[in-house]
Amino acid sequence: MDLRWIFAHGLQNVWWRPRKELEKTVVSLLQKNGLEVKNMYGQGYDGAANMSGMYNGIQARIRTLNEKALYVHCKAHCLNLVLVVASKSNKHFVTFFNLVEKLYAFCSGSSKRHAALVRLQQSLHPKGRIVELKRLSDTRWACREQALKALQKNLEAIMMLLNEICERIPPDLALGDAKMYSNAINFAFILCMEITTPAFEVTALASNALQEEGLDHSTAYKLIDGVIHTIQALRSEEKFAEIFQGASEKAEALNIPLPTVVPGQERKRKVPVRFNQSTTASQVSDEIDSLESYYRKNVYYTFIDTLTAELNRRFHRSITGSPTGSIIWSFHSLTVCANWTSTPNPEAEEAVHVLCDFYEENEDQLKTEVKVFHSSFPSKNLQEILAIVEENSGQLIFPTFVKMVRIYSTLAAFTWHI
Repeated sequence: MDLRWIFAHGLQNVWWRPRKELEKTVVSLLQKNGLEVKNMYGQGYDGAANMSGMYNGIQARIRTLNEKALYVHCKAHCLNLVLVVASKSNKHFVTFFNLVEKLYAFCSGSSKRHAALVRLQQSLHPKGRIVELKRLSDTRWACREQALKALQKNLEAIMMLLNEICERIPPDLALGDAKMYSNAINFAFILCMEITTPAFEVTALASNALQEEGLDHSTAYKLIDGVIHTIQALRSEEKFAEIFQGASEKAEALNIPLPTVVPGQERKRKVPVRFNQSTTASQVSDEIDSLESYYRKNVYYTFIDTLTAELNRRFHRSITGSPTGSIIWSFHSLTVCANWTSTPNPEAEEAVHVLCDFYEENEDQLKTEVKVFHSSFPSKNLQEILAIVEENSGQLIFPTFVKMVRIYSTLAAFTWHI
């Protein structure tokens, strides 16, 4: 039975109810459709505290009725949270995203200013397609990639619009805002745009894939591994030098001056002579030697490192100390053929221990079944494993292994479409 069908045809109004009432509503709705909580293997929500709370959330209450009903945090929502954290990794990015949203509101909030922006776009690109500015989504950060690409395309026209408003006689009512935004679009703003756009392009691709119908955890993990590898490849002096050069050229084309001193070092502190040889003196005098070095270390690397760390924390075993994170990662280890066809893999064997301990299965039996299965039927992913099991009466030959992969396949990787 398709649970999405049940909830689509059995929706109940729960605008506000205490958690215990929500629990009763969920259990009652399942029972009306012939589904018992004792037979549940998984439950999926976003990160809202009333649903995902470790102690009093709906998932915790359901698990008091059936501890094996694992709570799975929606993978698309996890990616969203990764981007939220990365975008707050430095004050420059916080300022950048605030200004992007204000520019959208300023240019699109007035039909007169919107028409002027379109006119300026047409004058710059007579044969090009008009690209509308897009609002930054408050909930789906991966969708911000479209807003950033639209900003890149429109930035010159936006600067022309702001300058046009500032020079109008008699003065335009929006003169104050136009001056403020014009002054705020500085080199750091352009650099943040050049840094975040390629990273958000990668995560937008992953976000769309994570919401595909039928996506399983095994595929989600492989996809995120690819994203992490791609993001890590961006972390190099050569790549930043390319980005810095591109930002510098754009700033020059827009008549935006580059800073002449490293931020935070506008005024040098004089160190008393008696402290010249002390550790305090070395700390005070420890200055970054160039503007490019400052932005590489304090802005670019900080953003990339935060993004990578959050992806690992939320998608890999290191996520949490929670049993669910460890169990789901253990399921994934069972499906990786290379873990079982080469030399013994301690992490994979630990995965067998975790699963057998939780589901009360025979550890030696599962280990033997997994090794024989992968040696007999090389497979690339969970879908191939399920197909092989179906074609070869696998449940009769590998009963424990088949039980594990079937449980794994029932756990929803995302919940946004449910």
